[in-house]
Parts: sequence; structure tokens; C-alpha cells
Amino acid sequence: MRQLRPLDSVNDVMKLGTYYVAARKYQWSKSKHAIGGRSERNAAQCAGCHTTEGFQQRYREGWSTQVVKQMDNPSPPSCFACHSPHARNNFTRRDTTAVTITSFIEGVPDALFDYGNGNICARCHQTRTSSPMSPKPNPMKSDATDTISITSNRWYPHYGVNAQMLMGTGGFQFTDYTYTGNSPHTDNATFKQEGCVKCHMAEPIGGGGGGVVGGHTFWTSFESVETGTTMYNLTGCRDAACHGSSFASFDYISVSGGLTGGQGVQTYIKRYLDTLQTMLRDTSVVGKWTAGTAKPWLTASGTVNASSSNPLKIRPASRAGALYNFFFLEHEGSHGIHNSKYAVELLKSSIAELRKP
Repeated sequence: MRQLRPLDSVNDVMKLGTYYVAARKYQWSKSKHAIGGRSERNAAQCAGCHTTEGFQQRYREGWSTQVVKQMDNPSPPSCFACHSPHARNNFTRRDTTAVTITSFIEGVPDALFDYGNGNICARCHQTRTSSPMSPKPNPMKSDATDTISITSNRWYPHYGVNAQMLMGTGGFQFTDYTYTGNSPHTDNATFKQEGCVKCHMAEPIGGGGGGVVGGHTFWTSFESVETGTTMYNLTGCRDAACHGSSFASFDYISVSGGLTGGQGVQTYIKRYLDTLQTMLRDTSVVGKWTAGTAKPWLTASGTVNASSSNPLKIRPASRAGALYNFFFLEHEGSHGIHNSKYAVELLKSSIAELRKP
């Protein structure tokens, strides 16, 4: 019988303890990948992100397609989506090459996402095609006679547009509004190396089995059922190269403080996203930009008020950018944390467009 070599040093112990697989598994079990990733979305156009098997197929094909075969008995995105220990003999990430993200706004070029260890996250956390992709929103279509006819209630950037938000691209920029750039996250040297991993996989804290916030939970906050309080993992933010040890809240007054009137960025985004939503449902606001019979652009359930039999016709077509930005900001979900300045200016410009006389 083969005998195991005795451990010679603390370094040997650390090498054996590098992966802490049981703790990682526990953390993952609390993640949205495990319990909210919608792995039943196993059709060919969905399985490439919603299932481990589909993600693996995309990797094997060199990421050449988002559409894979339908996956029967699919697994949620799990360890073997991002890691391939049997082939690589370690738990390094399956791939960290830069990601080309397709633009779905007319006249805007595709973007190259290159944030090191976070690149594998961007394989899924990016805009998927609107449904249908055509017609694309077009910033140049601003003449009174330019009309866009939307025939689907899913005409919006798909969920998980976090990669573009971090970069400062993917939103609709109106030609008569001055956009002033991005928050420091976009070009921060640490972010360029670590990307999403820096904050979402910071050293886990809280709970048993290795933590309920951070690590492989991917959460940055967690609401305790037992105490009713929210726990925040600010470890990544408090890095000396980032916000520093005194950083205390995600709802901080950022470099966009002048744009938000001194409000915390999350407070501002949530309030004015509600304002934009209200405007999109108010025919006295959007009716003047609707060709034909005036109607709300959003339904009460929050979908686009359009179908093939009852299209939503917007004139000038560029005003549809406000509708596109609403979904871009809502689906992105960080309420300004990933790129405060870009998010605030997309929101302010969209509201300003709808308020034009």
C-alpha cells in the first residue's frame, strides 16, 4: 500500500489547504449561480450562460457562438463552468482572455473587455441581443420624421450588462448631451488586473462553512433572516489602492457628487430610475413622442408595451434611447456602484430627452 509522505512544513499544509473545496462549495450553494441562475433556461440560445454544460461547449468552440445545442438535464453554472481541474491540474480559471462584446446600438463599435481575472465573468455578464435585435436604437435618428417601430415586449438589453457598465459602454448616448466620462473603477490599475473578482470574490465573511458574503457566494451584501440586518463585504473596497480602510458604505458620495446633488450614488440612481419609469408609463410625457395613438411605453408589469400586432412607434427614433437606458440601468443592478458617473449621466440624459418640449 502506498504511504503518504508526512507534511514537512507549514508550507506543505498551506499547499494542501489552498483550495478549501468544501468551503467553496458551501459558499457557491448560497450564490445566485446556484439558486437563481435559471438553469432551466436550457434552450440553445440560453444554455451557453445558464448552464455549466452550455458554457463548457462555448469554451470548447473558442467562444465563437452564444448559441449552443439544447442541454438536457442541465446543471446551474458551477465549479466546472469556470474551472477545469481535471484538464489543467489546478483550479485556475478556465480562461482569462479578453472578451469582445457586441454592440447593439447603431453606430457604436463593439467593445473589448480586458479586466484580467474578471474576463471569464464577462463571457456571460454582458448584453445579449435585444429580442428582436432589429431595429437597433440609433442616436443619429433625431429628425422629426425618423420613426422606430418596436414589435417585441422584450426590446431591451438582456440581463447582466455589468461588463459594459464597468467599461463605460453599452448605454445609449444622446448626441446633444455632454457625457463626461467614467468613475475611477473603469481605469483603476487593480481593477484592470482583477476586474469583478476584486469585490465580488473578496475574502468571505459571516456565517458558517466559510462565509455568506464574498468568496464563491459572489455576493457583496447579505440580508440575515435571523437578525433582519444586512451584512456588507467591503474588503475589496477597503484596499489601500482603492477606497481605503475608512470606506463604510456602497451608497457613498462618489466623484459624481456634483451630478447627484451630494446624494449617495445608489440613493440617486434608485430615485431617478423610479422617475424615469414613471415617465415611460405617463402618456402625457411619452405620448408626444409616440407616432399614432398615444400609449405608455412600459406596461404595468414592467415590459415594453409592444407586440407584432400592436407595435410601439417612437418619433423621433432617438427618443427610444430613454427606454433602452431604463432597462440597461435596471438590469445592470448595481445602482451606480460599478461606474457611478456613467450610470448617472445615462439616467440624467434620458430624463432630459423626455422632458424636451
